[in-house]
Amino acid sequence: FVLTEIQQQMQHGIGLGMQSNIAAETAALICEMTGVERVAFSNTGTEAIMAAVRIARSRTKRQKIVIFAGSYHGTFDGILARAGEEAGTAEPLSLGTLSGMVEDVIVLTYGAEESLEIIAEQANNLAAVLVEPVQSRKP
Repeated sequence: FVLTEIQQQMQHGIGLGMQSNIAAETAALICEMTGVERVAFSNTGTEAIMAAVRIARSRTKRQKIVIFAGSYHGTFDGILARAGEEAGTAEPLSLGTLSGMVEDVIVLTYGAEESLEIIAEQANNLAAVLVEPVQSRKP
């Protein structure tokens, strides 16, 4: 039934740039089915992460986020980080990413008890913890 609906919708064409005219209806259905208050649509995972981090920082009034080494959260410079030489610091993961873009990122070891302890210690300073439950680089 999903394929049938997609095929029918495709006959109406696809939208580029602007949100679809059925986005609000779809969001309302998702809210109804899941009980969540809001739904946001993104074109890419990178865009979704950028919005999620921005919202978390805005809502919590905190700057720091935690990510885990080996996780993938897209290509946004603000999360392209690896653990720095000093504990609790981060360095750019790629050339061209400015160090200032990752200065509020903490990179921890995935699955390590010590990481949970650091998160607990830093909880009052954290806007978000980004987790890739099954790391795409280590399936």
